[in-house]
Amino acid sequence: MQKIIKNLFIIGIIVCVLSIFLIIGTYLAIKPNLPEIKYVDESELQMPLKVYTKDGYLIGEFGEIKRRATSFDDIPIDIKNAFLSAEDDNFFNHQGISYTGLIRSFVRCVGPSGCQGGGGTITMQVVRGYLLTPEQTIVRKIKEIFLALQLEGKVEKEEIFELYVNRIFLGNRSYGIEAAANTYFNKNLSELSISESATIAAIAQLPSRINPVKNLRRTLQRRDWILSRMFLLDHISEKEYLEAISDDIEIAKNINLYDVDAKHLAEHVRQEVISRYGLRAYKEGWSVYTTIDSQSQTSSVASVLKELFLYDKRHGWRKSDNYGNLFSREQKKLLEKSDISFLFDSNYFRDIDLDEDNLSNKLSKIFDSYAFYKTHIKAIVINVTNEKITFINEDFDLGSIAWKEEYDWAREQISINELGPKSSSFNQILSFGDFIYLKTNDDSYAFDQIPNIESSLISINPNSGEVIAYVGGKNFNESNFDRVRQSFPQSGSSFKPFIYSSSLASGYNLSTLINDAPIVFEDENLESEWRPQNYTGEFYGPISIRDALVKSVNIVSIKLLRELGIENSHSYLNNFGFTKSRLPNDLSLALGSGNFSAAEMVRAYSVIANGGFIPDIHFIDTIKDRDGNNIFSHNEYKDQFNNQNISAFPWLDTIEMNTKRPYYILKPLNKNERVIDERISFLMADTLKSFMKSGVAGRKSEFLRRNDIGGKTGTTNDSVSTWFSGFHKDLVTTVWVGTDDFTSLGEDEYGSTIALPIWLNYMDFKLQSLEISKEDIPENISFVRVNKNTGEIDSEAPENTYFELFLDENIN
Repeated sequence: MQKIIKNLFIIGIIVCVLSIFLIIGTYLAIKPNLPEIKYVDESELQMPLKVYTKDGYLIGEFGEIKRRATSFDDIPIDIKNAFLSAEDDNFFNHQGISYTGLIRSFVRCVGPSGCQGGGGTITMQVVRGYLLTPEQTIVRKIKEIFLALQLEGKVEKEEIFELYVNRIFLGNRSYGIEAAANTYFNKNLSELSISESATIAAIAQLPSRINPVKNLRRTLQRRDWILSRMFLLDHISEKEYLEAISDDIEIAKNINLYDVDAKHLAEHVRQEVISRYGLRAYKEGWSVYTTIDSQSQTSSVASVLKELFLYDKRHGWRKSDNYGNLFSREQKKLLEKSDISFLFDSNYFRDIDLDEDNLSNKLSKIFDSYAFYKTHIKAIVINVTNEKITFINEDFDLGSIAWKEEYDWAREQISINELGPKSSSFNQILSFGDFIYLKTNDDSYAFDQIPNIESSLISINPNSGEVIAYVGGKNFNESNFDRVRQSFPQSGSSFKPFIYSSSLASGYNLSTLINDAPIVFEDENLESEWRPQNYTGEFYGPISIRDALVKSVNIVSIKLLRELGIENSHSYLNNFGFTKSRLPNDLSLALGSGNFSAAEMVRAYSVIANGGFIPDIHFIDTIKDRDGNNIFSHNEYKDQFNNQNISAFPWLDTIEMNTKRPYYILKPLNKNERVIDERISFLMADTLKSFMKSGVAGRKSEFLRRNDIGGKTGTTNDSVSTWFSGFHKDLVTTVWVGTDDFTSLGEDEYGSTIALPIWLNYMDFKLQSLEISKEDIPENISFVRVNKNTGEIDSEAPENTYFELFLDENIN
């Protein structure tokens, strides 16, 4: 027996010695890569980069927010106790690490889920937040341990706690407890109740999923768990506990909502500012004022979404993603009875996001994987009958809606061009476990579906080049891909006005007759013979250039391009900002086979709208520091240093000078003179105003009751992309609608069915502030009588004539 004890004693000594050597060895191996612990308490007070519309509405915020650091003595006792109860109740007793927590953490690290949180004392969270990267690895966990021990040896507990609560991210752009109190409750820390203090502590563990804005139910349950801990630890009395747990969570209004939705542009601002000034821009409290007009932006977003949802309903119901297999047979039976109590395991609210097998956690991850829409809630169907569905939403609330006749749009989508029979009940389209979106209408919900198509819109002042409205896609939360700048669809018929402008510059008149008849083209750049047709399938015979553009006649466009010559046309098209390398080298160019961004198209149409000038489109007006001093001003740069000065004096082209250059959407062309004849732009604008008075465009735009607007639709082959570019002399707007993978929108969809209505909705708002323009005819243009049969000037013919605009040099 003594021998066994002796052996065990020796083994114990050996294990202890080996453990000491292992710890020392690990420390020595990691020490060179450990950050200096002194930097923990040298964290500077940071203020975020804020992005605004020109009229001062917030559209973006980037970087950390610390409204002010709060000293330990100024932190209310309830906030202290709430965080200690939730995160580390033994904080004032341990030496920086929790051994039981570490064991749990290391078990998770070697498991299939990896190092997903856990095991972090407040001290460890401080060193993690201040000094380490967010990676989830065993090495980082070991670094946390050593740094926590170092910190505990150099800094008082009170200071560590102070660092923790002033640094921690608490959701909705709020860093630190003072910021959170102001954000969620519009209060100072000293004004918070016990319930509100516990609510802020509830957010700390997983602010992206648990905060009272995004998920009130889960926040409430986490808060209640913390209150129960505070009671068990004697931080509050039973009376205080019962009062606090009975309180509703009443947050301040309009939280987590930017004043205006312009996230794609705000992200572009962020990238450009950081590329010039570096990461300091995140910290120094700068304010960027874009050129965006808040009301125009709001109207443009609403216009886009309205038409995309209308389009979507024309094309039926797409089968939902189904998650029914997550539930056991017993759980399904409970759900049929609307019993969801099994989802609320109290342990879940303590260790959120740590138990991968937890059903509530799986459901939350599913909800989080779908894009947030302000106008909709996410739900999973748990019971379906003919007349009603019951669902559980992302807050784990039960709800139900009844079938309505208006839901008969939800016909099964067999293909984009084929729908099944009209639906008359939920059973025909939904199943248990289906994920759905429901549109919120005050206190009720409506059955809906999120469109799977995309859109972009850019609206500019063609005279100043300012961006007025900018929509890079239907939802930045779903995709931050910017379709204004980064997508290059074929332009379709919306490109034709530039071909026709080229013809006018080459001696053609608006009255010139071109025979619209069947023809076969043999083009060496095409693989085979080409027999183009008009989209109507009809041929008009001899037709004037004006009428051909108004009717968007394909054959005429192609014949004009062939007669002008592709090389000559390329040279002229360059005046609209289109580079030769980007232009097709065959006759398909006449039909818009070139690929251009919405930004490039709006710039080109600006040449037509503003008398032949091409603007460089800019999107930032001023950048100010935290004291309101100008860091950048577009107007100051324009007044003091134009690009010709810089070109003339290259030694002025310094890094400092480059930071003060304007912020352009496209590479600037720096052309201050007209790029095309003012008369050509006038004739083309007049023709496109005729387009807005005839055909489908005329019928749809009649309600605007304006004669000073023009534009052109565009639809590519198989309706892959649809366009509309329209203008007033002070506003040019381009709208694109399509899919990111360039699949067909449907055989009955055109620029006039989707893109044009978006523009009309937007212009219905904009024209209220745009004065009716009465432009004078430029010099050297005459209004003459033309023979309809010949297209030539004929002042003698008493009948069969009309009046048309002519360049003076074309009058014989």
